[in-house]
Amino acid sequence: MTSTYDVVVVGLGISGSATVSALAARGASVLAVDTHGPTHRYGSSHGESRIFRRTYWEGTSYLPLLNRADRMWSELERAHGDVLTVRTGGLFMGDSTEGLVELSRHTAQDGCIPHEIWDAAEANARFDWLNLGPDISVLYEPGAYTLLADRARLALLDAAVRAGAVVRFGERALAVSSTAEGASVHLGSGETVSCGAIALSAGPWSNDFLADELPGILHPHRVPVYWFRTRFPGANEGMPAFVYESASGGVVYGCPEWGRGGREVKIGFHNRQQTPGDPSDPTPHRVGSTQQAEIVEAVSRFLTEIDPEPVRSAMCFYTMTPDGSFVIDRARSAPRLVYSAACSGHGFKFAPAIGECLALLALGEKPDLDLTAFARARFDVQRSDGSAAGELQRRGPRSRR
Repeated sequence: MTSTYDVVVVGLGISGSATVSALAARGASVLAVDTHGPTHRYGSSHGESRIFRRTYWEGTSYLPLLNRADRMWSELERAHGDVLTVRTGGLFMGDSTEGLVELSRHTAQDGCIPHEIWDAAEANARFDWLNLGPDISVLYEPGAYTLLADRARLALLDAAVRAGAVVRFGERALAVSSTAEGASVHLGSGETVSCGAIALSAGPWSNDFLADELPGILHPHRVPVYWFRTRFPGANEGMPAFVYESASGGVVYGCPEWGRGGREVKIGFHNRQQTPGDPSDPTPHRVGSTQQAEIVEAVSRFLTEIDPEPVRSAMCFYTMTPDGSFVIDRARSAPRLVYSAACSGHGFKFAPAIGECLALLALGEKPDLDLTAFARARFDVQRSDGSAAGELQRRGPRSRR
């Protein structure tokens, strides 16, 4: 059996969901497939919360995507008619003279992003759950917020279906083919789907399709996530998302969550505890006691009013690149295959903008955002200097100076 679409989207994590929504909104006939169900826990996009921030220590090259995504999240929230964001600002904490805070401040200044710089005493006075030492400074970004991740992804899929997209869960893409004349996707159900283009957003499974395009570049890692119970009188109301960089360069992030009565905070290391993993391995992978002890010690340095032991933990995937950034491009040997891959643990917030760019590429149009910084060609240069996969992400913002 063969059917035909303008575009087939492979993978319905957050980037794939945004891509199918953008394609459907432009009137394209689109089929989107994912091996798992709509809220599965095997990839990188599940969960209740993610941080949105624009004072990006990773650099100003991300700002055009961030600015577009910020606007698009607001538009989606208005159109969907339900709360998708909790706008309580963001706290970014670290050494007073270098690292995360300094790099975030540079981006804020270059991008004209409203922000405030506090010392530790002011931050501790404003938030009684903080216990920062005198060598710590804080950048407060009032425009930062927490994205309600599962809700946001399902809102994108809902918009896509209402605009006419065909979405199939439990349908695995076994192989993709692209030539100058056309493209096709062979499905596990036995069907071969012909299409004008393929948009691939397969997350940690990207190597199944892009091993020749990105040889040795995509590295899936399992990363633990922890949930701590709060003891605030008003639950998590008014609690900003936060990121804290220790003197050793370890970066801890936290998002307040509301799904369990508003009394839990999701916390994890952004650049530690990454273990190479195979996303096709169905074996349950539990968080080890040594890993848990490490996060407990890190949290106790700067947070109070939070129970000292996590109430639960789980594994997710970071798919890393050598420089810790994204790849958004057209396949060199397959002109009708476009892809976004390896968001390296910080891509969720960008999804509407990435999806829009990928949709335009699939339709043969040129995005109005400059994607040069995210092109595959940069790895030809990086390989010559011997850089290691995920090195900056493991070492932290201090290594970027």
